[in-house]
Amino acid sequence: MNFFDWQIEIVENLKPYIDKENKRMAILTEGDDDIHIVLDFDENNNLVMHPRWNINITILGDKHLKFTTNS
Repeated sequence: MNFFDWQIEIVENLKPYIDKENKRMAILTEGDDDIHIVLDFDENNNLVMHPRWNINITILGDKHLKFTTNS
């Protein structure tokens, strides 16, 4: 999936919610029970990650990330 200039890969047991107007994305469990990570942009348009719990972040390249969990 594309999130503005970023390529984001997410495993099947995670569900993204994107707020394009505010340039934010939250990644939750399939049942919407828990937030794993929130992504947004700062005033300089840098991606900022706010991890919560049980999230693995893999950098696959320039502006290319993969999110997985241990579950």
